Amino acid sequence: MMKNKPYKPWLLVAGYSLLGISFPAAVTQFTMFVPEMAAAMEVDTRLILLADSLRAVCLVAAMFLSGPVYRRLGRWRTICLGILFQTMPQFLLPIAVQFRSIPFFFIFKAMQGCNAVAFPVYLSTITACIPPGSAGLATAVFNGSFTAGAGIGAWLSGILAPVLGFRWTFYSLGALCVLFALPALYVTRGIADGRETGRNGEREKKQEGVYAAIARQPVLWFLILALSANTWLIQSVTVDMPVYLDFSGVSKNLAGNLMLAVSLVIVTASVCAGAFSDFCAARSRSPIRIRALILAGGYAFSAAAAVLFTFISGKEFHLLALFACLMVFGSAWAAGVFWALPSMFFSGNRNLGATAFCSGASNIVNPVAPFVTGVLLGSAGYWPAGWLVCGIISLVSFAAGIVISRMKKRPS
Repeated sequence: MMKNKPYKPWLLVAGYSLLGISFPAAVTQFTMFVPEMAAAMEVDTRLILLADSLRAVCLVAAMFLSGPVYRRLGRWRTICLGILFQTMPQFLLPIAVQFRSIPFFFIFKAMQGCNAVAFPVYLSTITACIPPGSAGLATAVFNGSFTAGAGIGAWLSGILAPVLGFRWTFYSLGALCVLFALPALYVTRGIADGRETGRNGEREKKQEGVYAAIARQPVLWFLILALSANTWLIQSVTVDMPVYLDFSGVSKNLAGNLMLAVSLVIVTASVCAGAFSDFCAARSRSPIRIRALILAGGYAFSAAAAVLFTFISGKEFHLLALFACLMVFGSAWAAGVFWALPSMFFSGNRNLGATAFCSGASNIVNPVAPFVTGVLLGSAGYWPAGWLVCGIISLVSFAAGIVISRMKKRPS
């Protein structure tokens, strides 16, 4: 599985990371133009935000279903399905806006959330192909690009919208998604998907019990808690920060520049953390312990930054930008370490199952975080409270990382 050609696994990482640049970019591009879409459809902005919350709910459900879909369709077709769900709505949503069709608008946003059915497959493929000593760096590059793409979407939208109008930002990001999907599909094509394990009735029965087996392992639930703060902070910043900046009177151009800076910080922190954790794990008698402690350190940093952000809320733009970047730095640092951990506790099909379960369960907060930060607190004028909640969630994941660092037994 690519192991005889050392450079090919890194082509896989590069191909999947290109998807990470374009897919989240489309999500942030959407939130940049919530007021414009609401005006064009003559509805309240909360209805548009509700459609994005539906996308997030579908994203969680799709991650949970990733394992069964993979066993039915195989690796390449599952990834094709995820790409289709992401790209089609980019070209259909402007049409729904033009004709003021709320039902189709919601359907297309729900489709876009379903692209996450392929996300655990990307990660499990990377950890299966990359040597264990480089798993931290490889997953960090992928995860960093997948979260950083959000800022690129805001930056491109800030450039294109004044010239072409907000509808053309949908088409432009859709074309970028299609373009970047091609390398990912190419490098995946030659990888065996292992679906033959399901042809035997006894093996199929064992496959169906994967979730039940991993759910009995306490480490799974601590892994979920350890990832939850990353999801919460990244969603709060990438989805609600443009809304908060608009509330604070910051121009869309400056907002786009900040979100681009956030993207660069996310990529830098994630990649550095992955490489650093690989370096330390290779020299440690307890690789799990050292990786978990490095992860916890990131959350300690993001918690401190989030708390401090509450005191400068509404102040000078450069100060806001600095603390927003510090907040995502700690969160991205933790995520850069995280995805090497499931493969250290679970192997084979259980690794895919654990990856899917961690992705789905931790992303339950995906629709909750923007709702709490932006809709419930922010729209009511309590933005500092929203950022304080981010700090509290970071402390929860910090505690989970400390607990994981004390776990040594490999369940499977």
